[in-house]
Amino acid sequence: MTRNSAMVCLLTLLALAMLPITAGSASAQPTKPNSPATNRATEDALNAIDALQPTPTPTHTSQAPSTPDNSAWHRWITLIVLFLPALATAAAVGVSGGIVGTFVLLRREALMALALPQVVAVGAAVGMRYHWPTLPPALIAAAAALLYFVSSKKWGAGNWILPSFYVAGLSLSFLLIANMGQDVADLQNLFTGIDVAVSPARAVVAVPLLTLVAIACALLWRRWLLIAQAPAAAELAGLRPARWDALFLILLTTVLLLGTDSLGMVMVLAMLFLPPAAVLPWTRRIPAALLTSALLSLCFLALGFYLSNMNSWPLSQSVGGVGFAAVLLSHLLAKVRQAA
Repeated sequence: MTRNSAMVCLLTLLALAMLPITAGSASAQPTKPNSPATNRATEDALNAIDALQPTPTPTHTSQAPSTPDNSAWHRWITLIVLFLPALATAAAVGVSGGIVGTFVLLRREALMALALPQVVAVGAAVGMRYHWPTLPPALIAAAAALLYFVSSKKWGAGNWILPSFYVAGLSLSFLLIANMGQDVADLQNLFTGIDVAVSPARAVVAVPLLTLVAIACALLWRRWLLIAQAPAAAELAGLRPARWDALFLILLTTVLLLGTDSLGMVMVLAMLFLPPAAVLPWTRRIPAALLTSALLSLCFLALGFYLSNMNSWPLSQSVGGVGFAAVLLSHLLAKVRQAA
């Protein structure tokens, strides 16, 4: 009986000792909170970026010393591959925008280039409201505005049209999707270009079209220059400036439409104005200005991409900041050269 009592007491003590362990293991099971639904492309990009962060290695192991240069190169290559659709589209926007933007500045049509993205935003807002793809309604809105702009040039409309379209696009685009939650955030990203997530399918459509626009605009540079500087002489030569103006506006609208719908307004406007603004004080021949503007836009993109990843900045704003600094430096050095 004594042995049985001892065995019972021993088993009781063992059971009591196991209770905290089982309770702790049961309570240690984490409960996964219900996270709100997020954009799949943005979530995948963030997960891929987090995966690039270096993991600390144990200090007690006798492994070979790590090579930071190789790991840094691997990280940058992985980032480039991850953002390749956005970078390819931005490069195409930069090349085409740098070439078309040179003639926009020479023709003094910067206000039209500012008004058209607002019209594109109205079409995109219509697509968001009715859950359509944003590109077709944006294309219809841009085409309608383009026809109106061409017609207004023929009957000599006043200077009120472009500022009015700018304000109307800025206002109506948000009124169409007011109180619609995520659509408002998407439209804000369209304006600011903060959430840059270009799908490969969109890049496949945008990059070839933008490249064709750049080639066509570069090949016809003599016509654009003659119409911009001497429209009367062009009309006497039988060039029909109205039709050439319409063709140039179609090329400009294509760049603004594809750039705004893919990357946002900040990126497309930065690529349209800043490279030619930095180049024109230093070049006297149009072909050299076109080539330099295209190359400079790629430099802005590369440096902006580097700064955005090193400082966790938005890509579009990084490119715009680099371009604006280059414009200021270019004009400052040009003034110093003229004074000397």
